[in-house]
Amino acid sequence: MLEARLFGAFALSAPDTPVTPASARARSLLAYLALRPDIPHPRDRVAFLLWPDSTASQARTNLRHLLHTLRRSVPALDAHLVTGAGTLTLHHVRSDVADFDAALAKADSAEDPTPWLRAAADLYTGDLLDSCYDDWPAGARDDYRRRAGAALDRLVPLLESSGDPHAAVRYAEQARRLDPLAEAPYRNLMRLHDALGDRARAIRVYHEYTSVLADELGVDPSPRVREQYEALLPRHDPTPRRGGGTPYVGRRTERQRLTGLWRDAAAGASHLVVVTGEPGIGKTRLVEEFRHWVAHQGAAHAFARSYPAEGTLAYAPLAAWLRDLGPARWRARLTAAQLATLAVLLPELPVDPAPPEPGARLRLFDAVAAALRDGDRPVLLVADDLHAADPATCQFVHYLLRTGSRSPLLLAATARPAETDPGHPAHILLAELRARGHCTELPLERLDRAQTGALAARHGHSFSERDLTRLHTETEGNPLFIVEALRAGWHGGGTPPVLTPRVQAVLESRLLQLSDGARELLGVAATAGSSVSVDVLARAHPGGADRVAPDLDELWRRELLLTGGGDTYDFSHDKLREVAYRRLSPAGRRRNHELLARALPEVHAGRLDLVAGQVAAHLRAAGKADEAVGWYVRAATAASHRYADANAADLLHQAWESVRSDPGTDRELELLSRLPGPLVAAEGYASRRLRTVLDRAFTIAARLGTEPGAPLLRARAMAELSRGEFEAARESGARLCALGADDNVLAVEGHFVQGVAAAWRNETALARMHLRAAVDRYRPENRSAHLLAYSQDPQVLCLARLAHVHFCSGEPARARTLQGRAVELGRAVGHPFTLAAALLFAALLDLDLADLGSLRGRAGELAALCDRVEAPPIRLCAQAMTGYLAVLDGSAGPGLDRIDAALADPGRDSAPGVPAILLRIRLAAAQAAGLTGEATATARRLLAGNVRVWDATAREALSG
Repeated sequence: MLEARLFGAFALSAPDTPVTPASARARSLLAYLALRPDIPHPRDRVAFLLWPDSTASQARTNLRHLLHTLRRSVPALDAHLVTGAGTLTLHHVRSDVADFDAALAKADSAEDPTPWLRAAADLYTGDLLDSCYDDWPAGARDDYRRRAGAALDRLVPLLESSGDPHAAVRYAEQARRLDPLAEAPYRNLMRLHDALGDRARAIRVYHEYTSVLADELGVDPSPRVREQYEALLPRHDPTPRRGGGTPYVGRRTERQRLTGLWRDAAAGASHLVVVTGEPGIGKTRLVEEFRHWVAHQGAAHAFARSYPAEGTLAYAPLAAWLRDLGPARWRARLTAAQLATLAVLLPELPVDPAPPEPGARLRLFDAVAAALRDGDRPVLLVADDLHAADPATCQFVHYLLRTGSRSPLLLAATARPAETDPGHPAHILLAELRARGHCTELPLERLDRAQTGALAARHGHSFSERDLTRLHTETEGNPLFIVEALRAGWHGGGTPPVLTPRVQAVLESRLLQLSDGARELLGVAATAGSSVSVDVLARAHPGGADRVAPDLDELWRRELLLTGGGDTYDFSHDKLREVAYRRLSPAGRRRNHELLARALPEVHAGRLDLVAGQVAAHLRAAGKADEAVGWYVRAATAASHRYADANAADLLHQAWESVRSDPGTDRELELLSRLPGPLVAAEGYASRRLRTVLDRAFTIAARLGTEPGAPLLRARAMAELSRGEFEAARESGARLCALGADDNVLAVEGHFVQGVAAAWRNETALARMHLRAAVDRYRPENRSAHLLAYSQDPQVLCLARLAHVHFCSGEPARARTLQGRAVELGRAVGHPFTLAAALLFAALLDLDLADLGSLRGRAGELAALCDRVEAPPIRLCAQAMTGYLAVLDGSAGPGLDRIDAALADPGRDSAPGVPAILLRIRLAAAQAAGLTGEATATARRLLAGNVRVWDATAREALSG
């Protein structure tokens, strides 16, 4: 039997063998036949359904070609796909749709329909063929969605009456996701949560329904739903929440620009648009309005927000996008290996996470990118507050747009770049994407006087000309300031105490109107620093869990907190969060941080890695630094498992900071020993933080009389190499060799360091001895250990360096042989950085041998690899090589500019010898361009450094 999955994304398989073809048209054909198996289908009708815009003759021809290709590419179909005289039939197919139909039929005739209704509901994992964009499934899709909704409407009361309220909640949630605008699921959920004693969550269901109706339809819930809500929570505070959706004011030019970029993206021009401006200017609202417009076009879209709070999980926005799109949309187009890779980000996926292995971060990026893209259909991703995104997320965004420039995808972000340091990953991301032409900035200005009046009118206020002028003047046209002033109670006339040029005063005036309990709960939410779940608020509320429901409702009605994804609440604006936190006393802040640190592990028991960083940060802020250390280490380990090296380094650094009050201990040394790996991966060997860590670690080790561990020794050796301290590096390499007397991995790394140090000094005999010793001690079974610990394969790099050493010794033929072996082995290893390094040294050898034909090939392959290797040395050297080739092709000025830009990049110091390599390339470029003065100046710079490899070449340039 063939097994067909038709709900959600289409998939077809024989026992243990996927047979689903890659072609969208072939999948559509098989889905059509699998939906109606064992029935002969007229070929003319099938052809028309698949190619409705073609002539009958052309459609039949297309179908013949498709069937021919399908039989060749999927031989397993031969036993099932029968072509008769003018008909097509798919035999021996079992599908989830057929099982769904059978379950509903049995439910209609069974005395107890509950088990059959549950079976049907479990089978309905998504809309019928929701990734098929042909017209033919539309009618059946609507019919099955209606039938699934009706089954859930029957099932939930049955489960409730049979005493299984938790199952009833689960299926009511499924009904809500199936039709977010339907009233019944929300009423069921409110009633069920209240029956379970969770009144806060029952209230949240009403809050969410109100927001959904306002956003989608601009209306309020029905009186029946509102009565149920009011019965849940009789209140004494008469403050109503403003009903319906507020129409958007102004920004016509900006909206037109966004729709234009969307059309460009839909045509296959992947792009990032960043809406910028001061806080409160309306960036998020503009992007949200645009997202609603895209949704009404029927396109896929997903939302994620970043938070600056310490300890937030790496790649959280990626996980939010994947969840918002829904696994049913992307699961079928991913391989089993890709799904296992994604399980690192989404623990709820029913697969085992892939184990850490070399190159795993690139595989993670590939898997996420494959899930987010939707073939030739455009996708909108929203990244709110991109300036607060973690470094790993910024690296992924860069990768997504760099490698998928021809994908129909638009990433719409909001950001406040002025509030971040120049070295923040978001700054680097935006600068590099602008340089590639993949980024557009859309700045928002303040509202003018007429727009201020329109905004006030949309909030139910009509002012005299005098009052409108005062409102605009004192708010300076900032939409947040305008709205908050109106919410604070000013209606014109008199001297409003809330109007002041200081936004904080306006926001504080709103907080003063809160009850004591609501103000305390708002303080907890502000202390969280990000969105916070109902469960966490219930456990952390200083007033007790019984007070959560009324206080949360008050904050929602006053539009201070809004519903977010995943059963959470978030502030309606970050400025409100800042003001609420600033109003807390130091003691109040410490109390709230400790309450959150205790609540998070209780709520996330069994998934502590997801919140370990937040727990650590809250404990430290609560004055419990010693207790925070273990949580920081746990969070760093989790970040490493997600291949987020910069995040892991930051978390370990925080752990180290937390133990400095009791310095010089074994515990501090153990933490310092953990830092080099992620620090080097994130910042390179020239990192200032790495040097501080290493100096401190070796000082403590000497004081304790302990030999520093191998990670510290190798990191120190490579850092010394990067700084040109070759003698010190050789000493560190010798210490590594001593540690590796019985350890091939350490011995290889020790000889590698000593060999590289000698090679840069042009001490060819010593370099050959150590590099050859490293090759001899290398064992293929240790390759993964080298790659995981040191991010490169030393066998390949030793051969690449040996090739150049033999050239410097006057043995070009031997150099060529070793060059070929290094590149060939680099390709076989399949590790992008290792191959890139081998290609780089092969290209340098081509340069020194004046083999320009081979050099062009190496440089092209190296440049292509830069999309998969983010290491600055590879990127900068590839950039310099392309600059040199541009000079050879007659573009001397632009070519030299590219080389000089690489020389000016701080990343030039992140690996040994890179400045010398760049100068060597520049010298060749200047000579090729006939620029004698530039060649002389470059040769002098080359001789002034510590690298001696090209001294003869530089002296020859000076003498000429």
